[in-house]
Order: sequence, then structure tokens, then C-alpha cells
Amino acid sequence: MRIPEFMFPIINRVMKLLLASPAHGLFSGSVMTIYFTGRKTGRARSTPVRYMRKDRTVTCLTGRQTRWWQNFLSPAEVRLQIAGRRVAAVAHSAPDDTARIEAALKETLDRFPGDAPYHGLRRSPTPEAFAAAVANDVIVTFTLRD
Repeated sequence: MRIPEFMFPIINRVMKLLLASPAHGLFSGSVMTIYFTGRKTGRARSTPVRYMRKDRTVTCLTGRQTRWWQNFLSPAEVRLQIAGRRVAAVAHSAPDDTARIEAALKETLDRFPGDAPYHGLRRSPTPEAFAAAVANDVIVTFTLRD
């Protein structure tokens, strides 16, 4: 079941607090907070996201409509609150890398099947629905510095 959109500002605040607390272990194995500077406003921003990690590379998917990923069309320095630690990373979004988005979406659905509704999918999507989800998603890659 998908959480209603109006709840996300509240949930995001709670998640950011939780991920920075000693209780981070409840979620920090799959949710992190990204801290970055807005490219147009220059203001400090942050957002919690589901992630997948392989060694020094962390990836996440987000919908095109979220627009925070546009801050990383060119590589940008960020901080991540991940697994109980604040670390430096370089973020880069790839909105048109269909092959990587498709692979990441498959892995996301395998690891977190409950995330299907956030990608506009049911648990067993048709090929057409999966292709539409890939077209709507953006992959953001973070290379850890610390």
C-alpha cells in the first residue's frame, strides 16, 4: 500500500531524525538521508531515500517528478547519513541511462517488493508497466569519499 503524498513531509522529517539518532538501525540498512545544496537557491536541502549499496557505490531511484535529482546532473559534493554515519560522497544523476535504471529497478523490486507502488507498479508488473516505470524513474549514484 502506498503512503498518501500529503504524509511525506511529516514522514521525511521523522525519518531524518531517526536516521541521525541512536535508533538508526531500525531503517539505516536501506534508507539514508542526502544532504546537499540546492543548485538554484544555494540553500541547504536534505531528503531521505531508499538505497542499495555495493562497496563504495550507493544508488537510489527516484521519480522524475521529485526534481531533487536535478541538483546532480553534473557531479556534486554531498553528505550522506548512511548506516549511522555522516560521510562525504559525490552524487551524479543519470535520467536517461535506461539500462542502469532498468537494472536498479529490478534489484529494488527483488529486495523491496513493497516499493512497487512508489514506482507505479503492482507486485507482478506487465512488461509495459515496467517499461513505463523505467521511463519515469531516475537513477542517482553516490561515490563514497570517506
